[in-house]
Amino acid sequence: MNSRIAFLAGAALSVLLTTGCIPLTVGSTAQPVAVGTTVHSTSMYVVPNSHDDSVNSRSYPRYGVDPEVRFGLDDRSDIGVRAPAFAGIVANYKRRLNGVSDASGAAVALMLGGGLVNWGDHAHFELTVITSAAESDRFTPYGGVRLMQVIPINKGAVHDSPTFGGFFGARIGTRNVGISPELGVFYDRSALGIRNGSVLFVPAITLHGDFGRFLLGR
Repeated sequence: MNSRIAFLAGAALSVLLTTGCIPLTVGSTAQPVAVGTTVHSTSMYVVPNSHDDSVNSRSYPRYGVDPEVRFGLDDRSDIGVRAPAFAGIVANYKRRLNGVSDASGAAVALMLGGGLVNWGDHAHFELTVITSAAESDRFTPYGGVRLMQVIPINKGAVHDSPTFGGFFGARIGTRNVGISPELGVFYDRSALGIRNGSVLFVPAITLHGDFGRFLLGR
């Protein structure tokens, strides 16, 4: 019950404090989910200098909570559905490039996705290359590069330039009971002019599966 309350509180905070968002976290290794298997995760992140207040010479952070579910599609790929900051819906397809999903050794995967973000104001498209070490139940580092673009589909929605950058993290535990600290660094021009800089540092934590229940001893 406590983990559910924390999740709902995070969702409410995300909705209240988010003016618009694209999925800035990855939260998974290059290995796709096993065929026929479903896994759940929740990424929580902060963008420290998301809004600049030139009058008071202050910067304000932006918080986000992205729930995701992934399903193993075949022996090389899976599909995922994510709700970025509860303000949109994005689906993606991840395919391992160097062997079947459960092949031993380091993995490299390509992930393509698209959907609606910013409360339906924009269509979203993304391309991600992920590499990760051999799967471990204890510690699996991963990283990669990511390119994202939004296209306005509603009258009055702003035009924006591409967002691109890299990320690295590590999953501690398994995708069923684990946690992944992650840091992303992106070039992202503020289309609304609310931020002076164009470089974003995005620290994040992803909770995998029943990690909340594990912490509570349930």
